[in-house]
Order: sequence, then structure tokens, then C-alpha cells
Amino acid sequence: SELLEKNFGGERCPEELDGTLDLQMANANCCRFNRWGTLVAVGATDGRVFIIDFLTRGVVKQFSAHVSPIQSLSWSRDGRSLLTGSVDQTCVVWNVLNGQPQTKLKYAGMIMSAMFNPRDDTQLLVLPNGQHPSLEGTRPKSTRVVASNNPLLQEDSVSCAAYDRRGRYILTGTSKGRIVIYDAVTLALLSIVKQNSVQQIRNIVVPRRGCFVLTNSQDRVIKRYDLDELVKGGTRGVQIEPIQKLSDIVNKAAWKSVCCSYDGEYICGASTKAHSLYIWERGSGSLIKILHGTKFQGEALHDVQWHPTRAVILSVANGIVSVWTQAHVENWSAFAPEFTELEENAKYTEKEGEFDLEDEDASEEEKDDDDNNEDVEIDVVNLKPDEMGCSSDEEDSRMPVMPTTNTGPLWFIPVTPEIENPETLHPIFNAAGPYADLSFLRQPAGGMPIQYDDPNDLRRRTAATAATAAAKPMVKASRRPTK
Repeated sequence: SELLEKNFGGERCPEELDGTLDLQMANANCCRFNRWGTLVAVGATDGRVFIIDFLTRGVVKQFSAHVSPIQSLSWSRDGRSLLTGSVDQTCVVWNVLNGQPQTKLKYAGMIMSAMFNPRDDTQLLVLPNGQHPSLEGTRPKSTRVVASNNPLLQEDSVSCAAYDRRGRYILTGTSKGRIVIYDAVTLALLSIVKQNSVQQIRNIVVPRRGCFVLTNSQDRVIKRYDLDELVKGGTRGVQIEPIQKLSDIVNKAAWKSVCCSYDGEYICGASTKAHSLYIWERGSGSLIKILHGTKFQGEALHDVQWHPTRAVILSVANGIVSVWTQAHVENWSAFAPEFTELEENAKYTEKEGEFDLEDEDASEEEKDDDDNNEDVEIDVVNLKPDEMGCSSDEEDSRMPVMPTTNTGPLWFIPVTPEIENPETLHPIFNAAGPYADLSFLRQPAGGMPIQYDDPNDLRRRTAATAATAAAKPMVKASRRPTK
């Protein structure tokens, strides 16, 4: 992957618009990748949820989740459950395979954010509007309010909440620019940190890799803090200076949402006034790219997400999910050092002995080296698992062999074709017939059903072929030559 990124990808950040996701005339409001980036959940303004296979970019499942716009989405660690939070003041945990609700929660305000514990699928962190965050347990069912009696927090309201990447801490941002950290198990207050401004904190972003935290405040500055320093800040409300500050110096843009690359090397800020994405390099803090989307009147970004394993960004604006990818430039000399690109046709001059089976002029030592190289065996069975699908403290990202099993990670959804008028099938395709198993019609992951001009044409042709083969006598004929 490093060779491909170096020679075919250029910089490890998106560079151009690569189309949009087809949501069947629905208006998107938010989106979220699963842990491996194979599936994308999109929440619409009409309350529907779309599950999209990102490889084929086709909708593999959709269901009506709420009666109002969906405000928040979160995938469970194994990818089998999806948490949705809506303006209708409800949170629902859905089974991704069958689209059935597992747990329903009702609150007194619209849901600002809701997310699974990154290491425990039975724990949910929900933030209703104007209330304290609540820690919900699904097995067994329990509710605990994340709050403290500290005098510094009496006149301060919570504006955002998030887990750290290991699920040990709960980080909350307040309306007066404070970062409050709680223990995720005991809910004990660990730290209160004051920023250098009293502006409200809109977002708290915890990357998949790296021990740092990003905050997006109303002062239009994205700040980066070291997580360990925030935890050690104490409960007296001390002020800690950020490690890095990122902002739009020219246009003074405010940020609707912030995301981070899978390796933590790039930070992306989505502007609130226009469909623009600003990308900074974390190491140097320099602005390296500005991506401008389609310009509609009154258009504003709603959400932005970075792919967990690739240099791909999804942005939601004007109800459309745009896909930003790299500008791929092929460089074949990376694989063949002698490969050269010709601007015009040139006559090739054959070298001496270039196409000979054996080089007669080569020494015996070189021939022995060639013979030894042919005996080297390459192990293609016991491959090392890809580390991109997990956070930096995990050993691997093992995936199951059969994703349709009842347990284990679910990293894609199998899709079967839709059969029109199943009662008109030929008797040969009945349950007792030899062709009852229609698994040969199964499509690959994310594929859409094949549409035929006549839905029964394939079955009629197959049935006729089978009937003809069964009725034809097995006679061995011989042909004599004519005189």
C-alpha cells in the first residue's frame, strides 16, 4: 500500500471531486463510515437510513428509522448495529442485516449527538439538546447522567460530547469554552480545562490514531490538545494552551464540522458558509489544499467524514453526499525501472542476446545466482492482517471468512436479486425440484439485482434446456464414410 500511495497517489489527501452517492431522490443530512470503510450509513431529512456499499457505491439496504431528520449516526464496533439520533427526540439501535430496531430511547429534547462506546457495544453516550449527557446501557438496561456538582460547571451547559478512542474517558465541551473529562466507567470528574477563549465548543473530534484531541469552537479556530495533558489538568479549571491552532486567516471562515485522516496526519475543516474543505498537514500546520464543491445558492455543509483506511472524504451539502478522492497519476516506472514514456513513436533497437533463452556471455556466478532465486518460495497464505482497520493500540483487524454468520464483524451486506412473480415459476424451480437452490443468481457484495426485459426468460430457457437433456435418449451414433 505504501508503494501505491507513493507512486500513484501523490499526497495522502483528496484532491478532486469524484462524483456523488445516489440516494434515490432523498436529501442527506449526515453520514458515517463503519470501522473498515466498506459501508456508509447516510441519514436523510425524511427520517430514512441508507446503507451504501462503498466499493460499488450502490444502496444495499434502506429503512425508515424516524419521522424527523436524522441528526447523528454511529456504528457499533462489530458493524452489526447502527445507532441513530433524530430531531424527533428519540435514539434507536438498529440491526443492520434485517433493519429491525433493537433498543429505543426517548428524551425530552432533540438529539445533538449519539455514539457507541468504541470498545463496548452495550454502552451508548447520548446528548439531548439543553440537557446533560446520559450514559445508556442496553444489556442490562440502565441510565446514568454524566454531570458534576463542581461550582465551575453550575452555569455552564454541555454543547458536545465524545468518547476517546479506547473508551476510557468521556470528553464534553461546554458553552463557555471548557473541556470536561469524566471516567467512562465510574463517571467521576477527572479534569476541567479552560481554553484561551470563552466561545462555545461545537465539536470534539478524537482521531483513530494518535493521542490528541481536536476542538472546534465558535471563535473559528481549530485547536489541538494532547489528551494526557487534558486528563492531568485537574478540577480547578486551569487554562492549557493548545499544541496547535488552525484557522482560515484570509476569509475568517467558521467551521461546521471537523474530521481527521485515518493516520492522524491531516486535519480537515468544513466551512459553514460555502461548500469548501480546508486540509492542513498536522506536522507543519500548513494549509495544503482547499477543495471547492458545487456552488448552490444558500448552500452550507452539514457533515464531513474521512475514510478510515483511504484518502477519501465524504461531504454532505445541499442534501447531496459528495465523494472526494485523489487525482491518480500512473507511474509505471515504479514497477519497471527501465520503463520510459515516449512522446512519439520511436524505432526500437534490439540488444544483443535480449530474447535469448540463456545468456551465453554471462559468467557462471551470475547463472548460479539466477538458479538460487528461482527456489525462493513466497508465502501468500499466512498474510499479515492490515493494521489500517484498527486504532493504534490494537494488534490486528481480523475479519470473518463468512460475513453472513450471526457473530463476528460484519463488513459487508450480501444482496440477492429481487424475483418478480415468484408464484409463476416453472415446477422445476419449486422447493422440491432439483433447481430449488437459486444461489447461482446471488450477486456480489453491494451489487444491484440484474434487470431482465422478461423476468421469466432466464427460467424458461433453463427449464427448457434441462427438459430437453432429460428427454433425449443416450444413443451412440456412428457415421460411415460415404463412397
